[in-house]
Amino acid sequence: MRRAGCSDVRMPTLLWDRGARRLLVGALLTACAALPAPAQTPQERAAFDSLRAAFAQLADSTVLLASERGRIEHARQHRGDPLVHMELGFLAFRLGEVTGARKHYDDAASEFEWAAELRADWPYAWYWLGVSELAIGEHPGIVIENIRQWLGLDALSKGVRAFARALEADPSFSSALVDLATTALRQRIAPRLAVAQRALRLAAETPGGRVPAVLLVRGRVERQLEENDSALAAFRAFVGAGGDRGVGLAEVARTLALMGRPDSAAGAYRGALAAAGTDAARAELRRDVRWIATPGELSVFDELPSDSASAWLVQFWSARDVFDGRRPGERLLEQFRRYEYARRNFQLVSRHRARSDVLLAFRDTTQDELDDRGVIYLRHGEPDRRARYTAVGIAEPNESWLYRRSEPGEDLIFHFVPIGDVQDYRLVESLVGVCHEDINCYAVRAEFADVYDRLQIPGAVGRANLEGTERFMVRRSVERGTHSDTYALRFASSLRPIVSSFVVGDQVREPELHVVFAIPAGRLHPLEASGAQAYALELRVLVFDSLMRVIASADTLRVFRSAQRLAEGSFLTEQLTVAVPPGTWRFHFIVEELQASAGAIVTARAFEVPRFAEGFSASDLVLGREGSGLAWRRPEGAVPLNPLLTFPQGAAATLFYEVYGLPQGAEIETRVRVVRRGGRSIFRRLFGRGGGADLAYTSVTDAPNRSRVHQQLDLTGLGRGRYTLEVQLTDPGSGRRLTRSSSFEIVAARAP
Repeated sequence: MRRAGCSDVRMPTLLWDRGARRLLVGALLTACAALPAPAQTPQERAAFDSLRAAFAQLADSTVLLASERGRIEHARQHRGDPLVHMELGFLAFRLGEVTGARKHYDDAASEFEWAAELRADWPYAWYWLGVSELAIGEHPGIVIENIRQWLGLDALSKGVRAFARALEADPSFSSALVDLATTALRQRIAPRLAVAQRALRLAAETPGGRVPAVLLVRGRVERQLEENDSALAAFRAFVGAGGDRGVGLAEVARTLALMGRPDSAAGAYRGALAAAGTDAARAELRRDVRWIATPGELSVFDELPSDSASAWLVQFWSARDVFDGRRPGERLLEQFRRYEYARRNFQLVSRHRARSDVLLAFRDTTQDELDDRGVIYLRHGEPDRRARYTAVGIAEPNESWLYRRSEPGEDLIFHFVPIGDVQDYRLVESLVGVCHEDINCYAVRAEFADVYDRLQIPGAVGRANLEGTERFMVRRSVERGTHSDTYALRFASSLRPIVSSFVVGDQVREPELHVVFAIPAGRLHPLEASGAQAYALELRVLVFDSLMRVIASADTLRVFRSAQRLAEGSFLTEQLTVAVPPGTWRFHFIVEELQASAGAIVTARAFEVPRFAEGFSASDLVLGREGSGLAWRRPEGAVPLNPLLTFPQGAAATLFYEVYGLPQGAEIETRVRVVRRGGRSIFRRLFGRGGGADLAYTSVTDAPNRSRVHQQLDLTGLGRGRYTLEVQLTDPGSGRRLTRSSSFEIVAARAP
């Protein structure tokens, strides 16, 4: 007994070899001769795959069209034969691939739909109907596809429904499961994702539901629907089922990060790096990097041998952490969060983007997943300000983002307009071509920059200059914003610390960096504890090289207690010490107040570390002031510090430094000068004791290999302003000279 619809297996007349045609006919006859079953058998699917593969070998549209005409004539005589409609569907689909014309994809969808109506239990017919609808939905000629989407009538939605019907016919049909879920993820419409989720869960207990590719896409659908526990289980099952370990652990890491489990996420990511030897794992890990890496960085990564990729990725993310003063792993976890947000809010429905326009300021041809808002969001995160404006018939729908920067004139401003597509927001180089004469369009950006406040004034004087200024400002923002990435530390209020530093040798002449800071008391938020005021601060120093590699660090919690609240106008002062190797480095100083959203980062202070243990050398100068409230406690005696590096007029300063590598009793030629910023050298009676001192003199070392110099500086007569103290030391044996300097400021003396 033969199945319904298998009465005619005649093949089209095509230009292929007879042997291949006989094999295909034999496969179809064998499939049709099988015993009845409720759905297609694997043998039947294999026969259709062979048929599809045969058509795929043809690239001549003339031959394909002739074959199609022949089969259409045959179909008129056999309208009820689903095999004929499947053949016509494959032919039309191949014509669409060869010619690029949407009409052929429409024809293919019609034929597959006809076959599915004749044999609703054939998952293959529904599956190829879904594939055809997907091709229609992504065709570049569709102008209003995104409008149709909201009505549920677009081709992608039809594709989702077709894939779902394929699964209804046979839940083990894994190809349909994967395509259904992939299409739903691309659409980002919750009801469509829910359809995919139901289908995937329905198939969970079938052989198809345990296929690694199905488990992987199920995890992604579950995560998109914020079912993170289910997503995590699916990704772990993917690894357990033999899926690529690097791919699976990368997805586990992303999911754990979204679940607020950073330590576990970091561990999973390390596991992914360890398993990154396959091309699939490497491509998966590259996916996080490609959004923010420079073209040069990506080129280096792509050319690395497989055994070097993991180390490169570790350094890539570490450098981002260091640049922004973040703790290890924070930038990667933030990238996971940003990507999920961007995919939910800025994902493109169609892969075909709006064509180039003269207004466009940025063209990214490397991706078709996110609109330009997503690109900026992945690079810089949440903007400080957003503005939207729509005036039908007057101004294009538009959106603007502002990122505040600490340095004047460094703010980033971006304008987005959906050019040619209601979903594809693109970066434009100026708001002028968008707002035209609509003053309200400028008014909503008045807080962004002064130029928008002025552009909203009709007939403003020098309007052409204002428009040119605005265009230059936005172009600069786009250039900087699309070639950099940031994850700046942000605080509700700034502690505004004053920070200075010096390098000196420890007890065995190994170099140490001392970071001295002062925080205005009025900016702190103490807590009352046991009748006292407690100031709890997290303090960090991060030392790094030019490649953003960490050289040394300090991370500590300090709780300062006071019987009463620190007086307004006073400062909380302290110092941190970090052992550092010789070289030229930079450091960040980060302070955060635990009991309030307050903090600050002082970035990229450059300093040099000499080799104290090798030959003639000297420490930095330490300028201090008696009674400053902070002293450096040492076994040899306390050294006064001055965290503010300011001195009242008429005050005295203390000077401390160390000289290394000379024998005891060596005579060092010493020359001292004070230079006013922007002025000439000032020679004065700096070293008190009434009679003054010559600024060129000889000092004698008091110990072998290490001599400590303590001096008093009389600052009487120096007017208010900024100065630099320079001390030049000359080795009597070699004639080698060293110069050390320190800046300070003279301020008005307080009234008694």
